[in-house]
Amino acid sequence: MKGGSMPAWSPSRALPNSMRTRRHIGGPCRSKNSVVVCQAASRQSNKTAIVVGAGIIGLTTTLRLLEHGYDVTCVAENVDGDPNKGVASGGAGGLWFPYLCESTERTGRWANETSREYEDILAKGLGFEEHGVALKKVWQNYSPGNEIPPWAPDFPSFELLTLAQVEERYGPEGPEYDIDAKDFLAYQFEAPIVQVDIFLGYLRDRIAALGGRLRRQRVDGPIEELEGDLLVNCAGLGNATRYEGLEQDGKMKPVRGQIIHCKNQAHITEAVTIGAGDEGAYMIPRGDVIVYGGTSDENEFDTGVSQDVVEDIIRRCKKLLPKKYTDRMEVVGHWVGLRPFREGEVRVEGRRLDDGRVVVNNYGHGGSGFTLCYGCADEVVRLASNLK
Repeated sequence: MKGGSMPAWSPSRALPNSMRTRRHIGGPCRSKNSVVVCQAASRQSNKTAIVVGAGIIGLTTTLRLLEHGYDVTCVAENVDGDPNKGVASGGAGGLWFPYLCESTERTGRWANETSREYEDILAKGLGFEEHGVALKKVWQNYSPGNEIPPWAPDFPSFELLTLAQVEERYGPEGPEYDIDAKDFLAYQFEAPIVQVDIFLGYLRDRIAALGGRLRRQRVDGPIEELEGDLLVNCAGLGNATRYEGLEQDGKMKPVRGQIIHCKNQAHITEAVTIGAGDEGAYMIPRGDVIVYGGTSDENEFDTGVSQDVVEDIIRRCKKLLPKKYTDRMEVVGHWVGLRPFREGEVRVEGRRLDDGRVVVNNYGHGGSGFTLCYGCADEVVRLASNLK
């Protein structure tokens, strides 16, 4: 694959239990080359946990387990979250919005729990430069229309928009695409938008402050070979059959996403998503850049930037978004990532091993990692407690 490729997960074939050797991961960090964050202080706990994966899902899960008294080590081949080395979290748009995951009660609950956590972070009074979280206005229009999302009733700021209100946002010239007055759905709300590099750094700092460890290590499954009372699989596409992953999950597949980074403009302070027939476009003022997108290509593994796709994104954005948001686009960068999508549903479930240890899977969040992360981390804690 071109560009920043995904890790080539190649675990050993499953062996009988009698032939497996557990690998111990833990203790203080030593090697400058293999360790990014070391434990800040010894954490007194009889419960040890290993979290595999250091994207947004792995980091929030690690943090929640630390907060509940576990002695936690988080391991990953790309533990520093370099967006050019296959970690989708490191280059994500950062908008809180359920995308590429099932629309169910539980994902709605996880999404709302995560939104409340972002609000709690903002309430602590830290500056944006410390956590990278901001609450901004979002509006979206789909024609043909979708169903009202399940999370909407718990969002006080959620408000349906009329056709006239949508057209007004385009100014006197109106939109360049057709909106079926009898078949559209438009709404606005306030949502967290995360500058992902700052926020991932914030999580790493919180983990270190609570005595957690982040360790650079490739894990060649199965996860049961690791040593810990609780083993949590947050490896995303590291579970895909193509990579002979931890779970050999045939439902896991990449959904390639390509986006454009443009220079910030002072008047662009809200996020917009438009779906018009078979075409779509979105814009997210992330903080460091304005993100314009995008693509959703299933089972595409190429992480190289396609100039044809760049031109198509710009064409769609200029056609579907209000002109005031596209007439001075100054491209400053590009990014391509592979979303860890799972057919059917996000996999958050646990099992108790014969030796009493607990394994919990927490992966397959598609394009909703920053939207579901804290809710799913809390679910991991609940599962671990119930399976003890």
